Parts: sequence; structure tokens; C-alpha cells
Amino acid sequence: MQKQQIKKFITSLGWFGNILLSIGVFPQVVLTWRTHDVESFSWSFLLMWAIGVFLTFIYILFDNIQDKKFQYPLLLNYLVNILGTFYLVFAKFMYS
Repeated sequence: MQKQQIKKFITSLGWFGNILLSIGVFPQVVLTWRTHDVESFSWSFLLMWAIGVFLTFIYILFDNIQDKKFQYPLLLNYLVNILGTFYLVFAKFMYS
């Protein structure tokens, strides 16, 4: 394989992986939305996860702006995870 083909293949893997990670939060969000069951969520997990994905998103965004090269798969992954995770934190607060 040529370098360009390898780069395209690796980029495709990155997109695929980040899309899987992005949509991975949806089953839990949908289940929580329907059932309002949040008893199995620990506050420490939810808060650490929410803060972690938010801070990592800021780091990636800052790095991308600085380098003027945007890693859209990573940005998509973390943005979707921020939204999903913050909904779960909200649900835990509202339904507990």
C-alpha cells in the first residue's frame, strides 16, 4: 500500500471507531429517557465521566485550533458524549 492509501485507511478506522463511541451512549440515554431508572448510576462515575469528556473535548479543540488541523472524528465523538453524559447527569438529578 502507498502512504496515502494507508493514511486513508487509518483515517477511516478513526472515523469508524469514533462513530461507534459516539453512538454507544445512545442506548443508555434512550433507556433512561423511557424508564427514568437511574438507580444503577453512581454519582462519582457520572460526574467523573462528564467532566472528563468535557475537559478532553476542550483539549482536543484547543490543540486543533492551535495546529489549524481539525480531527473531526474526535470532536464528533466527544461532543456527542458530552451531550449524552450530561443528559444522564441531569436525569440522575431529576429522577433520583
